[in-house]
This record gives sequence, C-alpha cells and structure tokens, in this order.
Amino acid sequence: MPTIYKPKKKYKREVTDKRAERSDIYNTPQWKRLRNAKYIENPLCERCLEKGIIKPAEHIHHIISFMQTDNQLRRLELAFDYSNLQALCTDCHNEIHNHKKSGK
Repeated sequence: MPTIYKPKKKYKREVTDKRAERSDIYNTPQWKRLRNAKYIENPLCERCLEKGIIKPAEHIHHIISFMQTDNQLRRLELAFDYSNLQALCTDCHNEIHNHKKSGK
C-alpha cells in the first residue's frame, strides 16, 4: 500500500528572517573575536561565581538581546558591546532563557 506523506508545516517567515539575521551576526569575524576575548577574560560562569560556585563558562550571553530592536544600528551596537556580554555555564544560560520564555 502506498504511503501518503502530509505536507510539512512551513515556519513563519518572520521567525526564519530573524534566525538568519542572528546567524549573520554570530558568523562574523568581529563576533568570534569578541566572544573569544570574553572567554579569555571570564573563563568561569559569572552567575555561578556570584553564588560562590566555580563552573566553566560555556556560553557568551547578551544581557540585552540585540534582536529586541528593529533599528539596525542599535542592533549592531548591542551585538558587539563587550559590556553587554556575560560568560555563563549551560545551566545558567538555559535558566535565563527559560525564564524569559515563561514571561517571569
């Protein structure tokens, strides 16, 4: 008996466009240098250190998301602002993003 495949749902164009914009920034040599500099200066999770816990940083997190604005100049300022970065372990990074998603 032949199999009939249902058409896959298409992602909303806006989500795909934002993902592409985010990737464009994260793939620049400027971002890679900035990220590496942050890892060198802060090899440990900054949130855990505040609690007296020593864990290696695995993510460089933007404190203020550069994707929250539609202004291209402001977006680039936030993306490449060293003071807007935080070195985090996976647990802390996930906690921050899960907290944002739940709206708390």
